[in-house]
Amino acid sequence: MNRFRIVESTLSGELAKPYDYGKPERSDCFMMGCAIVDALEGMALVEKYRGAYKSLAGAQRALRKRGFKSLIDFWTVELGRPPVGAAEARLGDLVILRLDDGAEHVGVCVGTRFVTKTANGRADYGLSDVVAAFHIG
Repeated sequence: MNRFRIVESTLSGELAKPYDYGKPERSDCFMMGCAIVDALEGMALVEKYRGAYKSLAGAQRALRKRGFKSLIDFWTVELGRPPVGAAEARLGDLVILRLDDGAEHVGVCVGTRFVTKTANGRADYGLSDVVAAFHIG
């Protein structure tokens, strides 16, 4: 299967799941990012982090407990590579979005837009909302 089909299939599957923090058979923006990495790099991040938190505050505590200050720090270590500039993102790459609420969200590059999963469903953002990107696959 080519990269486009892998990203399309994985992203569609994650967006179709009910929104909930870190629970099995459900998804949030972080688990969506883990699923993309798993699909493109053959890792098992969904299994590794599923159930590690049950709320947004719990997700932030889980990051700090593991020694990370931000999602950028987390992905840099987990992927073993530094972030690249936002404009370097390509289809299927992970991005960290900083939105109006001030929180960091994990997103996926789908060309010229960046998709994340929210409690209200899919949300699309532009390049100006991306603070870091990570090449995947």
